[in-house]
Amino acid sequence: MTKQTIRAIALGMLFATSVIGAAYYMEFDTLTATKLHDALKKEGLIAISESEYKRLKEAAKQDNPASVSDHPPSSKTIYVYFLTIQKGEVPNDFAQKLEDAHIISDANAFVTYLETHGLTRYVRAGTYKVHSGMSYEEIGDLITNKSK
Repeated sequence: MTKQTIRAIALGMLFATSVIGAAYYMEFDTLTATKLHDALKKEGLIAISESEYKRLKEAAKQDNPASVSDHPPSSKTIYVYFLTIQKGEVPNDFAQKLEDAHIISDANAFVTYLETHGLTRYVRAGTYKVHSGMSYEEIGDLITNKSK
């Protein structure tokens, strides 16, 4: 190979590297504090400083509700619902019914619980009496006939 050929190959490699690098950096989106706060706000979350977090954590430790006698006990509404699961119905459908009836707070989290614990294949068709005081585990046991 001649010097000229080697220089041409080197120049081509340099050009290709430059094009790839430019494309990478143009697509690379830097995460700024503003973008982070906007993304968190969109999800209903907030970001606080570490010092603020530690302050709130200490305040929560010191504020022991069991020792406060001037606060009346809080009354929590318990919702009762008769869940009917049809044969072949997918967990997303009946989980959404439970969320709509205020039995669970997040249908997707409940479906994830069922999938994680391998319960989706054991769900039985039928009508079940559930209430908002039940845990995911209790509801899962009931609809899979694993309740005691």
